[in-house]
Formats: sequence, structure tokens, C-alpha cells
Amino acid sequence: MPNPISTWLSKFLNRFGGPKLTTPEKNLNIFKNGVREVDEGHPKKAIEYFTEAIIASPKSSKLHHYRADAYALNGDYELAVIDFDTSVRLNPSYPDTYLDRGNAHYQLGQFEAALKNFSEAIRLKPEWGEAYANRAVIHIELGEDSESEYDVKTAISLGVNETQLNKMLEDARRESSDVR
Repeated sequence: MPNPISTWLSKFLNRFGGPKLTTPEKNLNIFKNGVREVDEGHPKKAIEYFTEAIIASPKSSKLHHYRADAYALNGDYELAVIDFDTSVRLNPSYPDTYLDRGNAHYQLGQFEAALKNFSEAIRLKPEWGEAYANRAVIHIELGEDSESEYDVKTAISLGVNETQLNKMLEDARRESSDVR
């Protein structure tokens, strides 16, 4: 004979315990929590949520990309590059990953790697002004003024704000002259 108290408790929990979420729904909620934490300026907490989601879905390029973005926001560029690398392996045709990985390489002073990533983003999405603008900055850093000029013209023709781009280029020129 079943225990009446445990039967009652089981019925109570089933009735008032809220809806039972499937594993994909739970993972989506975890992901959304990570996005919310990024939006609220808490990248460390976001990394925890994205890590939990990655454990459940390790082959998700999107989850690795989002965690890489959170690492970058937290200043952990080396860890960001590792997650961007994983994201690229899982989905090599997503241009945003190359752009973001290029930005992480730039922050690490790895200009050749950044250049390759921005170029790949452009190959995958040739009308992307932001990628041309970022590549123009890298060309300045590498002392490649004519290549930068081409990318500047293309970026502006694709709608990049000329004033902001010129500021980025000035900063890059100043940085590269400080190094030389």
C-alpha cells in the first residue's frame, strides 16, 4: 500500500511545482540568463551561464561565440580567442565570429591574426563596412597605408561613420608611432 503522505506530496508538487521544462527549454533559459547578464554589464556571471549551457550543448557554435564575447568584455582576450576558435570549427561560415575573433587578436596585439580574421569576415560578407573599417585600422598598425586607404573608402561607401573611423585611424597611427 502506498504511503498516503508521499502520494499527497507528489500530487501537490506536480500540481503546484510549476511547469516541467524540457532540457532544450532549460538550456534556452540558461542562455537567456547569460545574455541578460551581458546586457546588464556582468560578463563574469554571463560566462558562468554560458559555460553551463555549453556543458549541456558542447557543439553549439553560438554558445561558444557568446561566451567568447563575454570573455572579451571581461578583458580575458586569450580565453575569448579559444572560444572563438571553437566557434569557427563548429560553424566556419559565420562572419561575425571572424570579426569578433579579429577584435580579440587586435586587443592582444596580434595584428597579423586580426588581419586574417577581418579579411575572412569580408570574404564571407563583402558588404560589411565594419569589417573594412577594422581592417583599415590593422593596416595602419602594420604600416600598410595604401591598403588602409582602400579599406577606408570601402567602409565609408558601405555606411561607416567617417568621423568615427577617422578617430580610430588617428588612434592607431598614434599607437603605431609610439611603438616604432
